Amino acid sequence: MEHNYSRDVIYSRMLGIVSEEELALLADKTIAVPGCGGVGYTHAETLVRMGVGGVHIADFDTFGPENFNRQFGSSIHTVGLKKADVLRERLLSINPALRISQFEDVNPDNVDQFLAGVDVLCDALDYFVIEPRIVMYRRARELGIPAVISCPIGFGGTLHFFDPQSMSFEEYFALSSDMDETQKLINFGIGLDPLRLHSSYLDSPRLDFESRKVASLSSSCLLATTLTSTFTLAKLLDRDMFFKPVPYVHQIDYMAGRFEQTYVNEGVNGLKSVMKLQATG
Repeated sequence: MEHNYSRDVIYSRMLGIVSEEELALLADKTIAVPGCGGVGYTHAETLVRMGVGGVHIADFDTFGPENFNRQFGSSIHTVGLKKADVLRERLLSINPALRISQFEDVNPDNVDQFLAGVDVLCDALDYFVIEPRIVMYRRARELGIPAVISCPIGFGGTLHFFDPQSMSFEEYFALSSDMDETQKLINFGIGLDPLRLHSSYLDSPRLDFESRKVASLSSSCLLATTLTSTFTLAKLLDRDMFFKPVPYVHQIDYMAGRFEQTYVNEGVNGLKSVMKLQATG
């Protein structure tokens, strides 16, 4: 059965918040969403529902029952199915005219294709995927593509915006080629959560390096999508934004009752210096 719903109908309820001219502009915009699980699925769906006309998605993984608690594409009907396949079908059911490209993963061989024609990179890769992430951010910066990552932590979330003209991903997280994977992941974790807003009610989010798992809630995953999608829409429409690029970091935690914008001087290297002083003081 063919459905030929026009954009005028699908996105008519957005008018008044965005203009007709902005809605037309969004039709020609393309986002890249690597990762189709806990936050990537809802990143892509939310932005497609907000009028973005093109999307590149990437994920090789399949849904399982362990994803039921937080991944909105996961259900008894999708166990064993590829996350990217499920997301693709979902997005086309929202906008059948959507321009969509699907990839198994992001790697040095296909990163140019994955980022081709992309206006904003919405990073939703798993926390433990670090090397492809470095390649992706480096190439996005070279191509002049802004990137955003929102991380669900406890009952809150963080947002980092990487502008091609500001501090790079590798500079902020203090990543170098002589570091092993674990060292890079530790730096990544430190930089994602500089203020530890959850510390008022949680000693530490459960981060299991051995089994490569991290604890998260569906509510905080949705919060991360709210942060990323709001930022991305504003960026695509060239609207003035509250969000500033790194080394500024934005963190919110509803259980702690805090919303903070902080300047992380010298990135992770600066954070480590503060941590060392605190430990010796």
